[in-house]
Order: sequence, then structure tokens, then C-alpha cells
Amino acid sequence: MLSKDRLLGIMVIVAAGLMLYYAVAYAAVSTQQSIPTQNQAITVNLPYYAEVQYIDVVNQTVQLSIPAGGTYTITAPLPPGPGYTLEYVEVYFPTPLPSVGVSGNVMKSVNEYGFITSVYSPAGSITLVNTGQSTVNGTVVVSSVFAKVTYVPLNGQSTINITAPDYTYQYVTDQYVELTLPNNAPYSVQDVILPNGSAFSQLVEKWSGNVTAIQLDYKHVKLDMAYLPAGNYSVELLQGSQYVMPFAMLVKGTQFYNETVSPHSQVIITTNNFGIPSGWSILGYVVTVYTVQPLVVGETGGTFTVEANRVSPVYTLSQLIVVHGVSYILPPFIRFMPIIGIYVVYDTQFKVVNPLNVPVIVEYMPIIYKPVGQWSNGNLQVQVYQSDVAQGMWTSLVVQLPETATITSIVTPSGTVYSGYTSSELPWGSEFRLVSISPEGHEAYIAVSTLGVSQPGLYTINVHWDPLVVMVHNTYGSPVSVSIVASQNGQAYGTYSTNSSGVALIPVYNPYPLSLSIYYKGVDAYNIGITTLIKRPIDVTLGVYNVTAIVVGFFNQAIGKANVTMYRIGTGPVYTQLTGPNGAAQLTGVLSGVYQLTASYGNAKYSRFLTVNSDEVALIKTNILTIINGFPITTGDAIIGAVGIPAVAALAYAIKTFVDKRRPYHIENA
Repeated sequence: MLSKDRLLGIMVIVAAGLMLYYAVAYAAVSTQQSIPTQNQAITVNLPYYAEVQYIDVVNQTVQLSIPAGGTYTITAPLPPGPGYTLEYVEVYFPTPLPSVGVSGNVMKSVNEYGFITSVYSPAGSITLVNTGQSTVNGTVVVSSVFAKVTYVPLNGQSTINITAPDYTYQYVTDQYVELTLPNNAPYSVQDVILPNGSAFSQLVEKWSGNVTAIQLDYKHVKLDMAYLPAGNYSVELLQGSQYVMPFAMLVKGTQFYNETVSPHSQVIITTNNFGIPSGWSILGYVVTVYTVQPLVVGETGGTFTVEANRVSPVYTLSQLIVVHGVSYILPPFIRFMPIIGIYVVYDTQFKVVNPLNVPVIVEYMPIIYKPVGQWSNGNLQVQVYQSDVAQGMWTSLVVQLPETATITSIVTPSGTVYSGYTSSELPWGSEFRLVSISPEGHEAYIAVSTLGVSQPGLYTINVHWDPLVVMVHNTYGSPVSVSIVASQNGQAYGTYSTNSSGVALIPVYNPYPLSLSIYYKGVDAYNIGITTLIKRPIDVTLGVYNVTAIVVGFFNQAIGKANVTMYRIGTGPVYTQLTGPNGAAQLTGVLSGVYQLTASYGNAKYSRFLTVNSDEVALIKTNILTIINGFPITTGDAIIGAVGIPAVAALAYAIKTFVDKRRPYHIENA
């Protein structure tokens, strides 16, 4: 049998060998780990968004009787369905009431005689005031306009599908559905396909009775569901940089031109038929086409067609007129059929086809436009030059802004401020000046020249901008504290922090694209490119998790008071925590990514790579045998000590003591 001393010696050799093996293996594993790819910020470029609005109109006829000095308040009803909010209340005066005024901050339409024809208020109520000396009796029509908004991301698709009407409404007089494309989006409306598969452009050519229920231009479609069938509508889109429109432009009506289309022929009108000033582009045409067909009993009248990419009818008439005498001396054999069509053509050219036996008269005015304006402190400044108004019958400054913008006033070069006017005609020299800010405040126009009256100079459009709402939370829905740097054209203009709810309000000062860089603990974690300014909050989810690091020794014993650090490779941040008696360190609020996880105790240091994409429990296995007086004894220390007899003796004594304690008996040497 082997003696106890020989057995102990063998055990020392085996233990030393095992420690040497594990030390070498540990070093090999540590050195073979490849360095992970550097962490990068998440970059998201939000698409352009089309806005689809379901607009419910509730009309009421109200009989007024307001005594002298008295008032009458009109209040909007409750929203007609879930998701609908009040846009504005309109009070329309079929017959203007000169002695009736309006109190409060409202918008109004004024005709050329200075009488108020309509008033608008987004507040939900309008108070009418009788400023006269006697009771006013009259009739007004109250229209309460409610809207429900949805957003459609534009990701290169060629169609947008719309289901109409929205049957959630109640007590509604009419419902409109409006599609709006951002002016700066490289998309344009091409056509509308009805539920029966027919195209709107075909209906225009066929003189369908409901063509005026569909209106469109480059960036808008409006469906009047009082005259259209229920079902699915497809708006066909064109895509390309040529379809980008300015947010502010001068729009000019040049002059009227005439063409006669002979029977059984056609005419094509292009920009070659007239000249376009340098710096201007063709927007489209206002066109009227008309003729009168003489017929006798038995003959059937026909019609002409107007063909272009986007034809929006304004008025159509086709009527059979029977001619007869006061007595039977002239029987009703002779008939006439006048045909009139008035259109807005949004295209560079159009064609009129005349299959009739009579000539067709075409009168048209080319409409041209020119981008203008500079933004300063959130307001638009437009310099109108004399050359801009020198030619043409009229020129207007037109502004179309995103839904986060509200136009508050227009200041002319003379300092006159126009505020609160919608679709108004105001005295202007020998003419009338057309001025309008839309009731919701996103669009405006003002005449800068009309016939012989013009006003070049600096115009200022004052705009109130709603901030962008950014909501930042982790994957569990809890708010996250971050700082957000906002920039445009690569230039930062402000840094904003989220509040306790994880919400940050980012101010904007113009309608152009911007970028948001979200910093978490100083690290660029998330970059967002924004092309369309909408009121819907921007929802950002950051991967922020909790990591539990457990540090154990060679015999899987817990290592307390070890210093644990996590470094997000390439970017930071660094998280630091000491382990407790159980060997665990809790690291909270750790940003997702690849980390170098390090545990150190004294001069002993151990590292591993850790990918964090959820709450993690990470084990750090060390080669620490024991800790004596705050100094770790590792397997490496033991091997080095094994070269000297004292270390081996100490190790042998430790193992012998351990083994003896495990035995049920103890044998002393003689």
C-alpha cells in the first residue's frame, strides 16, 4: 500500500498539474476571443407620410332673432364618432347681416362689399353680437367640421388605398375624404380608381355626372362621399424628383388664349404655344371648352373630351333645349345642346378631342409658378420683385405648410397686417385684394398683383409651429432619460432632454427635413431622419436592460467585493459596480450592444465579451483559489509557488488539512 506521505505527494503533483492545466486553458480561452465589431448608433430614416383625413360635416339651419345689443352663441355638437376631433365651426350667412358682428378670436370671410359672409372658430363655439339699434332676424347655416386623421407611409408604392365612407359617424350631413401628400415628397397624384374599377380620368372624358365629386391636383385628392359609391378607392401615384413642390411660391395667371377645334379633329396645347418667363415653371391650365350642337328629332348629341394626366372638373353642363312655337305653327322638331366644361388641368399639356359636327371653342389661361422665400426664426420672408409682377393678369403668393404649422398673419411691404381672413376680397386701390388663411391655418394666399394694381416688396408670413413630440422608452415601456440633438443640413440648432415621462418637445422653425440624434449617457444611440412634420408622436424604443454579473472563483466560490465594469466597445458608456457577498453585481440601465465585461480583484483581472439585448445574467469564472488578507491567490500564483518548496509545502499542508477534515478519523505518524 502507498504511504500517506507518498499519497499526499502524488496529490500535490496532480493538483499542481490540474492548476497548471486550467491556468493555461484559461489563458488560451481569454486570448482566443476575437474583438467584436464596434457598436454603432441605430439609424432610422422615417418615410414621407401621406395624410388621410375623414372629414365629417354636420350642418344645421338656425333662425336668429337677436335684440339690439344682444348676443347669440352657437355651439358645436359632440364629435360624431370615435377618433374624430373638432376642426372648426363655421357660421355662414346666406344673406349678410351688416349689424351682426362676432366676438372673440375668429376668422371671417368678407365679400367685396365689406360684409361678413362666414365666420370660423376652432374653439367649438361662436358668439354673434347685434351692434345695431334694432332686433336682427335672419337665417344662418352652422357647419361643424370634425376630422379623423391617419398617416400612410410612402415607401415607394404606386397606390394608396382608401376605404370610404367611414361608417362610424352619426348624424352627419356629409363626409369628405382628403388625401394630402407633402409638398417636398417626390410623389404626385396621377389618378383615382373607383370601387367599380373605373378610373376618374375616364369619367371626365365620358361626362359622368359625378365627376365634380372628385377633385385633385398634384398633391391632393378630395372625395365627396355624398355623391360617390361606398367601397375601396385607389389613388394612383407617380414618383420622381420632378414631383417635388415648393412650400412657398408665386403663382401667376398669364393671359387667356383661344383655340378653335374644327369638327372631327383635335388640338394639343403645350408650352410651345406661349412663352414662360425665365425662372418660372408651368403649373397647369384653367380651361373652358364649349359648343352648341343644333339637332333635330332623332339626332343624338355627342360631346368633346379633355385629356391630360390630372384634369379636375370645376363645372360641367350638357343640356338639351327644345325649340317650339307658342302654338302648333312651329312643332318641337328643332333642338340645341349646349355643352360647357370648365376644368383645371395640372399637367404641362392637354388635348381637346372634337368628334362633333360643329366647331369647339377652347379658352385657356396657363398658370405658372416660381419657388420663393427664406425662413427666419420660424417665419417666412418673401421678396417680391417688380419683374415678378410685371407680366400676367394676376400674381399671388401661395404658402402650403405641414400640419404642425399654423399661419397667424400676413404682413405686406407697407406694413398692413392681414389676420383672421379666409376667402376674402378686400379693397385694394381700384381693385380687390384676394386674401385667405385656411381655417385650420396650414395654407394661405395673398394677391401681390391684380390687373393694374401691384405691391412688390418684402412679405412676411408669421407662423406658429407646434413642436415635434418624441417619446423614448425601453422595451418594457418605462420612460428613458436621454438628450436629443436636433439639426438641419448637418448643423445642430438645439439640445433637448426628455422629462420624467420620457417625452421631449423638439421645436421646429421651418418645414424642411431634420435629424434627431438621441444620446443615452453621452452615447449616440439612435439617429432619426424626419422628412414629414406630423402631429403624431415619434415613438423611440431604446434597448435598456439590467445585467447581473456573478463572479466566482476556481472552486465556484462567490467572490465578494470584486470590481465589475462594463465597457460598451468603441462608444462607452462604462458601468461599474462592486459584487456583494454572493458574488453578484447589479448593473442597471445598460444600453444594448456588445460590451467588454471585466471583473477585477486586487491585481487579478478577468474579461469576457457580452452581447446585451435583454436582461442578462453573466457569469465571470476566475482562477482565484482563495483570498488571504485581501489578496487573491490564483492558480497561477500556486504554480509559480510550486517551483519553491515552501509554496508546495503550504499547498500540501492546505490540501492535507482539507482532506483530514473530510476523513472520519485521523492517524498520527509514529
